[in-house]
Amino acid sequence: MGFAGLMGLIGIALGIRHTFFEQSIVPSIAGISSASAMYYLVRNPKILMARTFDEFGALYDASRDKKYLWGTPLCQSLIFLAVLYILLV
Repeated sequence: MGFAGLMGLIGIALGIRHTFFEQSIVPSIAGISSASAMYYLVRNPKILMARTFDEFGALYDASRDKKYLWGTPLCQSLIFLAVLYILLV
């Protein structure tokens, strides 16, 4: 699983904590979206090892599943529902 997988799990835990228990909008959104970004890094682990920005750019261009950085419909709907839950409860 590695570092990125662990950070993804921490992001999910923070999203749940700030949505249901502390009810804070910005940390809730950060937790949910960071979990999606960490899943992207789990799928493309060589990006974490880039030494220069040019190498990072080349690895990014050759990477797969870029949709996880911009958010999948599931991620966007989770963010919407979390904010709606915080505002209504």
